[in-house]
Amino acid sequence: MNPSIRLSATACRTGDSPISDLMSRALASPDLISLAAGFVDHATLPVAAAGRAASEILADPLEGRRALQYGATQGDLNLRERLIERLEADEGVKPGAYADVLHRTVVTTGSQQLLYLVTEVLVDPGDIVLVESPTYFVYMGVLESAGARVIGIPTDRGGMRIDALDATLADLENLGQLDRVKLIYTITEHSNPTGLCLAAERRGELVTLAKAYSKRHRIFVLEDAAYRGLTFEGVEPPSLWGHDAEGDTVIYARTFSKTFSPGLKTGYGILPEPLVKPVLNLKGSHDFGSSQFCHRMLEKVISDGTYDAQVALLATTYRRKRDALLAALEEHFGGHEGISWTRPKGGLYVWLTLPEGIDTGRDGVLFDRCVKEGVIYVPGAYAFPDEPVAAPTNHARLTYGVTSEAGLAEGVRRLAAALEGVLDPVSSSA
Repeated sequence: MNPSIRLSATACRTGDSPISDLMSRALASPDLISLAAGFVDHATLPVAAAGRAASEILADPLEGRRALQYGATQGDLNLRERLIERLEADEGVKPGAYADVLHRTVVTTGSQQLLYLVTEVLVDPGDIVLVESPTYFVYMGVLESAGARVIGIPTDRGGMRIDALDATLADLENLGQLDRVKLIYTITEHSNPTGLCLAAERRGELVTLAKAYSKRHRIFVLEDAAYRGLTFEGVEPPSLWGHDAEGDTVIYARTFSKTFSPGLKTGYGILPEPLVKPVLNLKGSHDFGSSQFCHRMLEKVISDGTYDAQVALLATTYRRKRDALLAALEEHFGGHEGISWTRPKGGLYVWLTLPEGIDTGRDGVLFDRCVKEGVIYVPGAYAFPDEPVAAPTNHARLTYGVTSEAGLAEGVRRLAAALEGVLDPVSSSA
């Protein structure tokens, strides 16, 4: 007799990652061009810089032993001090203006861990989280595990629509459900999946709105700034966090995975005071603290200017690759009725919209035709929550992060070839 296995409610709520199948396909078929995986450009990974930093650390026995030992759960103090200095420069304030923020700064195993910890601290089953629609589908997986009710807020070229957010919060209040709202989640720079930014004029409005509806409990805003720094057109406006003068509403999440190296798996967050201890308590249970060696390496590359040089290299590289992808889309789909795409000013993603009759889903005709043609993308439906309406099925997320410029052009050509037989029936029925 084999006894049954009784999994936890959390495990049962957690489904397969949508990206896992796509990644498996890409790894199993070397000739398959991936416009799906949001990896960073392989050729730009800072091997020499990382090697120098590691060698310098290990050349000093005292520093080497410190780096190879356990560190503080909150993260290396020197690194946190350096991060605050950079934040002051980024936000355009005087040196020392954010000295009181140091104790609210937590270094994590990538920003994904911070997203998970914050959710675990704040969200119970049945609680409500408001997200951009579309949004980062991996975070929706975290919310699914937590048993959250996820409601989408419509977006436009300026990101999350503040009028729609206001209307949704008002509706929830009228229904007596405002007390269940715990978080508003937004990706402020070069959003995954659309590549668009939250407009500068909306940032202060969003913070003000969250505070206004925090009538019986605090509604926090989780600002995912994973792509901040990877801007290659224009100037980045102050962060959403910078509009929270009291520091009681916005949770600020950053990562080095996109701007330096995903292999170091290091991110950080700045938390409102009441969240610091519960987040650190949970993090201590997770890992006793993130990699001290990675913290020391990052502190070194930030201090000697290597980090800024890497960000500049990435901005140049991604601008060139973005241009290659946009040029290919224009060549194959320019002027085609019902087909449009975003034109990001940074980051890694382009959001493709096809005529409404075309299903880009994993089980749709187009996806299978694309696989046969030798190209894959991320179905856009993954990025939409179930509320307030069913997810549209005519979008796709494309990325230019890892594929070469020639590969991007060929990938779009293959996508166009797959679409040929799918577009005609839609046009005929229109």
